[in-house]
Amino acid sequence: MGPRLIVLGWDSATFDVIDPLLDAGRLPALASLIERGTKAPLRSTWPPMTDCAWTSVFTGRNPGGHGIFGSWYRAPGSYACRYYSSRDRRAPALWELTQGERHLVWNVPMAFPPNEIDGVMVAGYGAPPGSTFCVPAEFQSKLADKWPVEDLLDRAPHGSLEDFLADLLRGLETQADALIWAMRESGAEVVEAVWPHVDRAQHFFWSARGSEGPLGDAIERVYEATDRASGRIVEAFPDADVIVISDHGAGPLHGDVNLGAWLAHRGDAAYGSGRRSLLASLGWALPPAARKAAKRVAPGLARRAVGASLTGQLGPFDWSRTTAFMGFHGDLWLNLRGREPNGTVDPADADGVLDGLTGDLLALGDPRRDEPVFAAVHRRDDIYSGPALGTAPDLMLDSWSNGYRVAPGRGPSREYVTDPHALSGVSEPWSSDHRPTGILVAAGPHIARAGSIDALHLYDICPTVLALIESDVPADLDGRVATEVIDEGWLNDHPVRTGGSTSPRASEPGYSGDEAAAVAEHLRDLGYIE
Repeated sequence: MGPRLIVLGWDSATFDVIDPLLDAGRLPALASLIERGTKAPLRSTWPPMTDCAWTSVFTGRNPGGHGIFGSWYRAPGSYACRYYSSRDRRAPALWELTQGERHLVWNVPMAFPPNEIDGVMVAGYGAPPGSTFCVPAEFQSKLADKWPVEDLLDRAPHGSLEDFLADLLRGLETQADALIWAMRESGAEVVEAVWPHVDRAQHFFWSARGSEGPLGDAIERVYEATDRASGRIVEAFPDADVIVISDHGAGPLHGDVNLGAWLAHRGDAAYGSGRRSLLASLGWALPPAARKAAKRVAPGLARRAVGASLTGQLGPFDWSRTTAFMGFHGDLWLNLRGREPNGTVDPADADGVLDGLTGDLLALGDPRRDEPVFAAVHRRDDIYSGPALGTAPDLMLDSWSNGYRVAPGRGPSREYVTDPHALSGVSEPWSSDHRPTGILVAAGPHIARAGSIDALHLYDICPTVLALIESDVPADLDGRVATEVIDEGWLNDHPVRTGGSTSPRASEPGYSGDEAAAVAEHLRDLGYIE
């Protein structure tokens, strides 16, 4: 026996890359699924970021319902920074919404720290080095006895980009072996697994596409390796329904936007005398190997360097003279009196301030390309709802659709839009960033042979999976059962069972200081924080 339903996540996969590869016959496993199943674009969350998007996939809720609005966020009521973890999730996930179903949860973002479920949880994504990322814990020992742990976890480029490509390709091969073994060993009936390799390749290798160098076909090679790994899963469990999805898409990154400098130029922010500490700057200037050595020699000093860097993420502003500031993922906040420690904006004036900012943000252009930076500016209440609405940003800026990245924490500059900055540890900038549309491909005994269908939403995945495994679908989810994906005859014989409302999930304390520092370092090397 094997699983009857498998959700395979190809993080950041886009049909813009997939379709030409399908036409060239280079993705045979995905082509076979499409031929006997269904294909659709998949709309992402705002922001279209890994952590909040995958949380929406597996909860069926928008970020206002589950409480995860990105990777890093500003702690409520302060100008300090925190990394989200599974403890911040307020809504139950798919593996908590079923009864009598054994699950294998494999490297799903925002699953660390792992928790007890009916089955096995391997929460390697976001797990600090040396941590216990499996429940039950002995499952981790079994994995480590068979495969190198580093190949089972997310990777950052700690050497040359050629070495990083080799790491990604080897990691996919290893994870295919390990995942097939884990499915059998765990006795899982439902599998939720995410592979980040496509996302990592696109961020770092996009600018090399089509070149004559060794990285000219790096992205395509990672897609092919992901296809081979997926094909092995499908061949190992031919009776399972398989749903391949991505949390968002990808495209070229045209530039970084220093919105702090723009706000200062408008008079909405003021730089203070503080700057990022020399300790933090020197610490991040070291290559990864040297940083690891420094942590062994002087762990306390290393922790302070990371802490100083995180404290400066929101920018070196004089908060008493600042009206608005940026968060981490295109989120803009008013320095609201009564909400922020040094708030300057009267709540009665907030709508007017937001209106003025919105109009000017939409007019902000990239003079190098003669095009707007932002495709849209969303008010909080227009895109979020639910119990976590109070922790959502005031504005969410859509720079992704136009190919720009808003960078928090930048100092004064006369240029608001620049070429992407090189990242610490790898002397290379990102050349690609996310886009708000991902992929869905599904096939199996209970999946419709519908071919290409209209776009679905990430929120639809959880209720659709619940319907396919004949579990009750809570009535208060934001998504719907995508009946067009399910075989009509089977659905007539197994109608959707709608349940009541879900119970909120209590949030708990997040990472310890050491855990947060380790995660910060990993995200820094990947380019997700400054």
